Amino acid sequence: MTLVTETSSRAGLGAPALVLIAMAAFASQDIAVKLMVDEISLWQLMMVRSIATLGLMVTVAAILSQGADLVPRRWGWPLLRGIFMCGAYLFFYASLPFLSVTVAAATFFTGPLFITLMAALILGEPIGPRRIVAVLVGFVGVIVIIRPGAEDLRLAALLPLGAAFCYAAGNILTRWRCRDEPNFSLSLVHNLIYANLGMLGTMLMPLIPVTSPEHWPFLMTGWRDPSALTIALILMTAMTHLIGLLCIVRAYQNEDASRIAPFEYSYLALIPAFEFLIWRSVPDLQTFGGIALIAAAGIFVAWREGRPVRPRVQTQGEHPWTPDSEEKH
Repeated sequence: MTLVTETSSRAGLGAPALVLIAMAAFASQDIAVKLMVDEISLWQLMMVRSIATLGLMVTVAAILSQGADLVPRRWGWPLLRGIFMCGAYLFFYASLPFLSVTVAAATFFTGPLFITLMAALILGEPIGPRRIVAVLVGFVGVIVIIRPGAEDLRLAALLPLGAAFCYAAGNILTRWRCRDEPNFSLSLVHNLIYANLGMLGTMLMPLIPVTSPEHWPFLMTGWRDPSALTIALILMTAMTHLIGLLCIVRAYQNEDASRIAPFEYSYLALIPAFEFLIWRSVPDLQTFGGIALIAAAGIFVAWREGRPVRPRVQTQGEHPWTPDSEEKH
């Protein structure tokens, strides 16, 4: 009994630290993309990063002797899920030339609120009045941040909201139709779609007649010769993605989701800190207020439902979601 308690305690202490490492990795990744928006196109970033990520995934799968888990059992639903996940990344990164990472990230973190709504509408999961209030509070936070009616509001402020919707739809499909698929295979399909979409955009953008593409070089250009620093940053984003993924996996293997999912909102504290260190940029009080509302709503939903904010990798033989697991929380 003592040994089990001590082991659980160590796991409980270790899991939050792993989540914090993962959030630092993801925050570093998004800041790196922000640094590259004037140097390369979104399409070549998608292509090169996904190819590098695929190479790392295959290597890790071989080391872990999980090569068989790279191929999905069925292709239809994983492909549709991958399209939604690609939409999430595409919309989020497309907003970065126009928004600070802080604003984009805070709006994107409404994803868990969309998941709650979709789970009720599509999966028939019960949603109580407290979670309904939490969802409303979260979306009030978005309104506070993007400020509809403000003179400086840009349509780009809606892009991370679209990213959050796509992210939620991808998660719902994971739980609804992809329960039996190994996570390696889902990630493989997602990155294959991402790489091919990036390749297609890189080839087609120079052929599309666009007035003054230099005003939106990140979105409207194809291949641009990257510097050595930019190449290093792209490879770093692939590595940080893998590090973050592995840390999240280990964290959720060692501790209940309801206890550590709120730690994922440390991302919303790390991003403003990174932006201040690099660009000396400080969000105004209204933006901080919106972030606080979104974080409070998301933490409450994560605690009530026992779900990770970002999708975690299931362990061997485990389904990403089952009705029984929901009832335990």
